[in-house]
Amino acid sequence: MTSLSKATLAPLVYYDLLDRPLTALEIYKYLWAAAPEISFLKFWQDLAIPNPHWQAADGLYHLTGRAQLLPIRQKRLKLAQLKWRRLLKLTKFLALVPFLRLVAITGSLTSYNTNFQSDFDLLIIVSDGRLWLSRLLLTGLVGGLGRRRHGQLTRDRLCLNCYLTEAGLTIDSQAKPHDWHSAQEYGRLTPVLELNPGLYQKFLAANQWLADFLKNYPWPASQSAKQIKPPLVFNWLRNFLEWCLGGAMGDWLEKNVGQWQTRRIQGKRKNEPADQVFISDCCLMFHPQSKSYELIKQYEIKMSQLK
Repeated sequence: MTSLSKATLAPLVYYDLLDRPLTALEIYKYLWAAAPEISFLKFWQDLAIPNPHWQAADGLYHLTGRAQLLPIRQKRLKLAQLKWRRLLKLTKFLALVPFLRLVAITGSLTSYNTNFQSDFDLLIIVSDGRLWLSRLLLTGLVGGLGRRRHGQLTRDRLCLNCYLTEAGLTIDSQAKPHDWHSAQEYGRLTPVLELNPGLYQKFLAANQWLADFLKNYPWPASQSAKQIKPPLVFNWLRNFLEWCLGGAMGDWLEKNVGQWQTRRIQGKRKNEPADQVFISDCCLMFHPQSKSYELIKQYEIKMSQLK
């Protein structure tokens, strides 16, 4: 198998495990980093050459024998479009939270591969020195709106599973394994609320480890396609709250709220092998019982079978 064929097969296999065929542009976007330099036009022409490992129909590519995924893609695409509308209406309220700087979406919604019960996975970036206080206020707001994911309540709810600070934008390997799954997850990251202009670009620059897995990282997509502008009154209220909580009282609250939340998190931890829970002064990562380990295992098995 040529390096290009293997690099092409990598996203096809990964997304096959998620029951999602890909367009030619999506395969090119998710190409394995070991692929040779190639333009999209040349890549598209090469895809037309018959290959025993994949097939094409209606502009979509899938592993050989997996044509049953085609109607699934169409169904999930329509559902994801509805979910995007619901999410963007909800996201504007997050602009009320003091010290919030950026909200971005990860997970199945960014690949338009949702099912009816899918939630909304959020990556949150906050001001330095206000990690715990921001988390408390954001959790309280989302809970008050009745939109926080909890237990079996998942459909169209917000899953607040990743927090970073402006000074700690790099997702290091202690917080999240640097592997093919994480590369896909954060390579598709989509900003929806950027209250500090330019912060998303700083995030991309701080996570160049993704280029070790993705040939075309960062993807030159429009940053404004999904971004919203909150009402001015929300910005005024947020700025006022930041002024109130920006001094010594805010420092005291940050310290005590952080200690309280840390005790709660540590008390609930079960330390299961599949858990991905990480706590530091600039990063919080909550993925208990993560499915990523099993997904990567199945991916590696499938890739080895297709050599």
